[in-house]
Amino acid sequence: MPTPNDAMAEEAERGLAWRREFGRGGTEVGIARARDISNKENLSIDTVKRMSSYFARHEVDKEAEGFNRGEDGYPSNGRIAWALWGGDAGQSWASRILAQEDDERSNVDAGAVSVLHLPKDMEAKMAEREIRAMAQPLEVREDEDKAIRVSGYAAIFGEETNIAGMFTEVIERGAFASALERQDDVVFLINHDGLPLARTRSGTLKLTEDERGLYIETELDGSDPDVRSIVPKMKRGDLDKMSFAFVPTRQEWDDTGDMPKRKIQDLQLYDVAIVTTPAYAGTEIGLRSLEEHRAQENKTQAARRLRMKGKL
Repeated sequence: MPTPNDAMAEEAERGLAWRREFGRGGTEVGIARARDISNKENLSIDTVKRMSSYFARHEVDKEAEGFNRGEDGYPSNGRIAWALWGGDAGQSWASRILAQEDDERSNVDAGAVSVLHLPKDMEAKMAEREIRAMAQPLEVREDEDKAIRVSGYAAIFGEETNIAGMFTEVIERGAFASALERQDDVVFLINHDGLPLARTRSGTLKLTEDERGLYIETELDGSDPDVRSIVPKMKRGDLDKMSFAFVPTRQEWDDTGDMPKRKIQDLQLYDVAIVTTPAYAGTEIGLRSLEEHRAQENKTQAARRLRMKGKL
């Protein structure tokens, strides 16, 4: 794990000293980060990503009065918080570490052999998908006619979920309404892979949005060997969680706190699945959306500053 450098440690010490002197600036998270940096504790890649995320969100603080020495109000709250995270030295260091991480990942990916070739339009859709798995139990019952019925919630409204330590996310009530009204052809899978066991188009998968979330009901063919192979695993609880794959079509970001918060308000639904372990795929797609939001916010704030200067 990467180790903070001397310049970062010095800046973090300065931030802690300002906090003791003025009693303001930064948060408890920032103070804890400053202590780690000043002590040159090894930092995980997830922590480095959070540092990079912080610097991207708060770059605009440099424009405020009191950020630079000699200005009224120096050091401003934003300047103190910036120092707690390692300052400019920490920003450069985090960018360098993440760039090295990307290079290493690219080298690994370059050595992989692709054996599955999908149509280009399907590849594009699959590449944009995000997967969210909820730790909600499912119900499995076998009817006398050998039909296997699986039901449960694939998504719960209003629950705030931490996505890989990078941002939190909430699925808002009504997020699935458009997809259900469009009658998107949604398939039912195991771990979001393989051939469909059921689908909405054939009537073997039913989706309902109620006050709690997205509820699914399936009617699986008990004579299907693929179905028969997973029934014991579902009954034992080896496969006992629900998940869904989607592409957001309307979302809202709140970037004012220590961690960005994303609200999914509308989406295109691709599949629902039973999964072994709740997981979050496509996190980098969500982060790309966050960066697009930040870029737009920076443009808006820059335009606002120009208008304010014109009034002076």
